[in-house]
Amino acid sequence: MENKNDKFALIGLSASGLLLGFYLVVASLLGGFSFAIDNFVKLWYWMIPLIVGFGVQIGMFFYVKEEMHKKATAQAAASAGVSTTSMIACCAHHIADIAPFLGITALGLFLTKYQSTFLLAGIFSNALGITYMASLMNTKISKSKIKAILYSLLVFSIIAVFASYYFISKNNNANGVNQDTKQSAFQTLVSNENNVEFQVTPISPSEFQIAIDTHSVELDFDLAGVSALYDDFGNTYKPLKWEGSAPGGHHRNGILKFSEINKNTKSIKLVINDGTEREFRWNIK
Repeated sequence: MENKNDKFALIGLSASGLLLGFYLVVASLLGGFSFAIDNFVKLWYWMIPLIVGFGVQIGMFFYVKEEMHKKATAQAAASAGVSTTSMIACCAHHIADIAPFLGITALGLFLTKYQSTFLLAGIFSNALGITYMASLMNTKISKSKIKAILYSLLVFSIIAVFASYYFISKNNNANGVNQDTKQSAFQTLVSNENNVEFQVTPISPSEFQIAIDTHSVELDFDLAGVSALYDDFGNTYKPLKWEGSAPGGHHRNGILKFSEINKNTKSIKLVINDGTEREFRWNIK
């Protein structure tokens, strides 16, 4: 019996390994191996449950299948599709690089925007699959209790996934306002020009959290050297320092710090010129 269980454990580990390998291959083809690793580290709290859950479910599936419960096949196949799609969503923003040749720009943008929603759906799909497999196995928990758990989990999963979709949509609409319009203090603003995306969030009127992503050029500029802050009195402030990623690579983030601005300032404008002049404006009073 122990050897038999070892076989199914090995099948589960192999399934997890195949899903991880699929992600690494797709991500590396689209953005390079370093991107694949960086993105995995960045999203580990999504990726690990997705990979482990998928392996557990597949191991249970083969156990159940050997016990002649063939109706489990459809559930495992459906969950495999969701898990695979979730992994694709992790690196889907690289589709934008080849989208003109594939005609799938809208698909790439959709997968990128709702990446966490896809990952959440994949994790819940695995959880539902594991619960369903358990309902077909001989366990100490009664069938009726397992089915009650399954249906409750299904309802919760639907609510959670739709909630994720709603909040991402709402947040995206808030962040997608035209940069030429003055925004409220501490609201994240986004500039996406020339294949480089800046996300700038004020921590205070003189400190800014900045995340930069691209898939086509090297981010080899010095943030402190290409930035300036302006107030509504006409004063110009130069950065004191950049605390974050060094120049280079495709993904950078950190905090850009300036000296304290005029206390009577009502609005500020941050200008970053990385080859494209980007302006970010906020009302602070």
